[in-house]
Amino acid sequence: MRFMVFTAAPLSHRWASGLYLGLVALYGLHLLNLLHLITPSALVTLAQHAYVLVFVGSGALTWALSGRAPLPGAWRLMAAGTALWGVGQLVYAALNMTDVQLTLADPFFLAYPVCFLWAFRLFERRWPALPDAASRLDVAAVVAALGAYMWFYVLFEQATRADTGLLDNVMTMLYPLSDLLLLALLVAQAWRGLSGALGGWWLLTGGMLGFVVADVGFTVLTLKGTYTGADWPDALWPVAALLLPLAAQRAQEPRRVRATTGELRGARHLTPYVALAAVFLLLAALPQSVQGRGVLSVTFLVALLVAARQTLALRALQGSQDQLQHQAAHDPLTGLGNRVQLDCALTSALAAGGQVGLVVLDVDYFRRVNDALGHRAGDDFLREMARRVQVVTRSLPGGASCSRLGADEFVVLLPDTTGSALQRLGETLRSYLHEPVALDAQPLRLTVSLGLALGSPGMTSAQVLRHADLALAEVKRAGRNAAQLFDPARDTACAARRMLVETRLRRALECGALTLHYQPQQERDGRVRHFEALLRWTDDELGVVSPAEFVPVAESAGLMPELDLWVIGQACEQLARWARPYPERQVAVNITPPLLLRPDFLPRLRTLTGRCALRPGALELEITERVLIEYGDRVRGTLRALLNLGVGVALDDFGVGQSSLSSLLHLPITTLKIDQAFVRPLDAPQAQEAQAAFKIVQAIVALGQALQLRVVAEGVETPSQAAGAWQAGVNALQGYWTGPPVPPDALETTHV
Repeated sequence: MRFMVFTAAPLSHRWASGLYLGLVALYGLHLLNLLHLITPSALVTLAQHAYVLVFVGSGALTWALSGRAPLPGAWRLMAAGTALWGVGQLVYAALNMTDVQLTLADPFFLAYPVCFLWAFRLFERRWPALPDAASRLDVAAVVAALGAYMWFYVLFEQATRADTGLLDNVMTMLYPLSDLLLLALLVAQAWRGLSGALGGWWLLTGGMLGFVVADVGFTVLTLKGTYTGADWPDALWPVAALLLPLAAQRAQEPRRVRATTGELRGARHLTPYVALAAVFLLLAALPQSVQGRGVLSVTFLVALLVAARQTLALRALQGSQDQLQHQAAHDPLTGLGNRVQLDCALTSALAAGGQVGLVVLDVDYFRRVNDALGHRAGDDFLREMARRVQVVTRSLPGGASCSRLGADEFVVLLPDTTGSALQRLGETLRSYLHEPVALDAQPLRLTVSLGLALGSPGMTSAQVLRHADLALAEVKRAGRNAAQLFDPARDTACAARRMLVETRLRRALECGALTLHYQPQQERDGRVRHFEALLRWTDDELGVVSPAEFVPVAESAGLMPELDLWVIGQACEQLARWARPYPERQVAVNITPPLLLRPDFLPRLRTLTGRCALRPGALELEITERVLIEYGDRVRGTLRALLNLGVGVALDDFGVGQSSLSSLLHLPITTLKIDQAFVRPLDAPQAQEAQAAFKIVQAIVALGQALQLRVVAEGVETPSQAAGAWQAGVNALQGYWTGPPVPPDALETTHV
């Protein structure tokens, strides 16, 4: 119980350092006593007990420090063995014996190797040093060679000693054998090398080695009858004890060192042959005739030749094995990892925690390359695709890897990532792989389709790969040449609903079963001249389908460009019908970034506006800040072309897209629409919130006026919101306060 109380509150660093310095001082006193440099009787008495105090104190201090070290039970076993050895020394000194005989101190002394053996067994369970049978046999060969030397120089003389009894001889032989056991532990741990070494491990190894050397030296001196009780082993033993608490202190923060491929491989291969040579040298030291020495030398030479032959065979076998392992985990055409390696890497990444990103990319219409240029050209093309995928992968942080699954299918694994980062990676891959590849002096440009998926702990590698495959299949259905992140809803009961909505929406688009409603914008003079066209859908089977449901489905299915063009066409036709009775009316239409990036967008729009004979400014296209953030430089030319065509450009939902204000200076737009997130708080119950919203709206209005833009407040629903927006200086209001979206026929009676 006293030990339990002691370990419940580990010593602070300051107290541990103080106690350790005290033990070092006791060791210094012990050395002075061994050198006969202490004369006062009081100090001599203390010095005689200092030897014991160093062992017991080191054991107690190690026990106290073990609570914060990995595997505290192992350190406490070693602490107990050290302390018991000190108690044994106290008993031995009390008996005043300098010869090797059976005494009451022997159980305490022998507790040291037993405790260390038990402790190292615990270490071996947690961090195996000998992972295979070959390693264990090599260590056994080294220990056997050491045992042969110990038998020749120590054990044989002790076993045949005639001046002591049989029991005394057996007991005293246990000491060299225990030292051999400790040496075996040290050799086994040395086999580990730096791989998996703990903090303080080399301090512990040095202490144990010092103990073994001192113990063997003691045995040799006693067998020679020259041990006096104040010899060099008595100076070395306490050093082993003092190194133990230092090792426990360093082990409090485990230092796991990454294993190095081939570390100590050459030395390990030579180890059994070194042991064999050592045994032959020992045999050569035995008294023999010249004839016997000749036979022994030739035998040794034959053994070395056989060992060399075996080493060469093992190296060849190892090389073949490494090659087979590489082939089993890599694609022979591109050198990338294959499905086996991907499965291992993905399983490890999922087990490590955090979100794991997976990109499955497929080269669109790759078969045409093989058909047109042949399979050799197709292989060259795939190798170039693999090289480009590797270039992108190597630029990523966090241990990203790439693999090839099929003929034209590649996979990129990105550990510890997010959905947005994965989408950026997909776009980077899509853009880079779209650059032309020179085959047979011909530039060949193909697109790729990418399916993205996020995995989390608890999922299997097969589940994550399936999700990425589903996303890839969705991209292919939508027209290819895109990247799509897997939506978990597609793998639930919602997937059937989404598929039904997508199918019916395609049919509605083909049959013209969609309608447009128009929401008015009120000017400062009270007139209504501007409207926003909003898409509405009522299906015979699904009923009224909200845009909040069918727009995301259209985006994921790649239908948005066609929907945008349909809405623009319907709006232009409506403007043509209004041209005579309401020539001042203007219609704004929301469009998505994919439409702006299409090369046929401007020609089709020019044809449409010409056919409907629209006046300049009658049509306005609304874009969001997403265009600025993701496609800024790529769409500016298109936006300028729209203005030259007489089509206005409005920046919708301004203020929530994280775009920089400086980008407005270079963006060709005509209208700025303030997002409703700033308009609705204008009538907030808290005066401070309403005042802050008013200042923000007022600042946006000032910015728009400085850039000569028309400023519209969106989402106005109450008279107080309208009053606040008017006071801030906006040019127009839009929202349910000005009127809900209605069919065009309803506008004839409400907004004439």
